[in-house]
Amino acid sequence: MRLENLYPNFGKASPAEQASYVATYRLRRAEDMGKTPTWPKPKKVSTAKARALPLTEAEKSIMQLMGLKKKDVIAMRQLVEN
Repeated sequence: MRLENLYPNFGKASPAEQASYVATYRLRRAEDMGKTPTWPKPKKVSTAKARALPLTEAEKSIMQLMGLKKKDVIAMRQLVEN
């Protein structure tokens, strides 16, 4: 089966069919946009953990270049681990 056979050609459809397709697409899209995904909130890191956590030289240089703080790097690590 070819890709062009899977869906009708929108350009060759009648204006009524085009309007019907757009209406159903808008309805479906509105329903999809209404379902927002929920992401887990990142856990807060205690300052004692932040001080005790060793950073690699690469992380230190990235922190310096991007103007990040140690707690930002720790939060990014937690996102990757989860």
